[in-house]
Amino acid sequence: MKSLFEKIKLSILRERHLYFVSTFTFLIIYLSTFTKGYGYFIDEFYYIACANNPAFGYVDHPPLAPFLLTIYQFFFGDSLYAIRILPALTVAAAVFFTGILTKEIGGNKFAQLLAACSFAAMPVTVASGGFYSMNAFELLLAVLLLLTIVKIIKSNSVKLWPYAGIVVGFGIMNKHTFVIFIVAVVIALAAGGKWKLLFNKWFAFGIILTALIILPNIIWQIINGFPSLEFYRNISLYKNVYTPPLDFIIGQIMQMSPTTVPFWLAGTFYLLFSKRYKDFRFLSILFVGLFLFMMFSGTSRSDRLAFAYPAVFSGGALFFSNITNRFSALWLKYVVIIFLFIGLALALPIILPYFNYETVKEYTEFLGFNTEIERGKKPPLPQLLADRIGWEEKAKLVITAYNSLSEADKKRTIVAAGNYGKAGAIELYGKDYNLPPAASSHNNYYLWSKNRLDGDILLQIDSPDAYSDLNQLFNTVELFPGEFNNEYVSPDENNMVVFICRGPKIPFIEMLERSKNFY
Repeated sequence: MKSLFEKIKLSILRERHLYFVSTFTFLIIYLSTFTKGYGYFIDEFYYIACANNPAFGYVDHPPLAPFLLTIYQFFFGDSLYAIRILPALTVAAAVFFTGILTKEIGGNKFAQLLAACSFAAMPVTVASGGFYSMNAFELLLAVLLLLTIVKIIKSNSVKLWPYAGIVVGFGIMNKHTFVIFIVAVVIALAAGGKWKLLFNKWFAFGIILTALIILPNIIWQIINGFPSLEFYRNISLYKNVYTPPLDFIIGQIMQMSPTTVPFWLAGTFYLLFSKRYKDFRFLSILFVGLFLFMMFSGTSRSDRLAFAYPAVFSGGALFFSNITNRFSALWLKYVVIIFLFIGLALALPIILPYFNYETVKEYTEFLGFNTEIERGKKPPLPQLLADRIGWEEKAKLVITAYNSLSEADKKRTIVAAGNYGKAGAIELYGKDYNLPPAASSHNNYYLWSKNRLDGDILLQIDSPDAYSDLNQLFNTVELFPGEFNNEYVSPDENNMVVFICRGPKIPFIEMLERSKNFY
């Protein structure tokens, strides 16, 4: 046991420069959770709902992130302060292993630190750790896959492929689009002269392990009629904002921070043309391939490329480390690190909730930042912050309306909402008030709601404009007193009221089918 502790101590001392930047990353992300006025992000309500309904799949994502949350909240609960620890720790780990990746390639301690700082200085990296979702896990799994492959190349031991297969399996079970990263890795290895690593029994064994890990989700998709395919089709056609190639490039510069550009740009060319690091040329080919693919697809948001940046930050760190080593001045290294984080400091007010609404709004307008990252949603604040506001107030409006009903009517009432954010908020804040599980036609709520339609009274939170549609579906529609208003939230989440509808003219299951929304 003493030997184990000694090994841990030596490891910490040896990698203390990476532990330092990882701890800094964790703190800068997690401490924002304590800012008053901001609550759960819209997606967090949905992940909590998914965690409370464990399955081998969901309409819009695989099961890994909800499964981890199921286990986690069993021990630590689902409070905002509890669930935010996981994504912040995961991103901090991704930063740490970016430094280790650079070490494996041959970088000294400063190069390792520089690579880790480059990844930590990207606003997208920090934003991914700011709320619970699958995005944080994607960054870590991508870095771990690259690290495993680099170890395979260095040791020339293909026996490590099963470990890569496990990482790949978890990557796909975390996010289906991780497949794009995997395909790009295989192509990059072949194009980088490492194709011989791909034709052996250990690589095949890795594929088998991947298949076994993702098999439960494939079976779930088959049983449920491949709902995820419909979801991905819909978001490509109706949700994602078209991004022309030039806008995609500008997005990479701005969302990954202008101060990181010299590092990933230098890293791309350095690994591509350096004879010394030719064994790791695939990293550069991987990045360029993914960059071009997403740029010309027109449907990929700029932040979707974040998982590929550790590949070239390692090269950029090697390049600039070699330059700084030519000078004996220690101050130059500090200047380089400080320069990296200038971009993050400027972006921090619009990616993490550290400032009040009005300050963020004025700063957003000053920067000229376009808040529309999803079609039709253009709040006054960046969506990452706007979608953390007002959920408890909306839920309390529903709770008040529900409690106004008689005990007999409560037993006949279905509580409904238009999207998973409101439905999840109602369930989370309403659990202490004995509200029934919320019904909604949005994504996996559509599947759950098929078993939640036992009643003949509908209590629904919606915009006032929904009155005419509801009036055609019910004999009577009552507008409950009270309205949610907040000028800082997304337009589609503002001006919310609660309707109490009685006497359905068609069965509720038919209403659910008509409004089915995989989006």
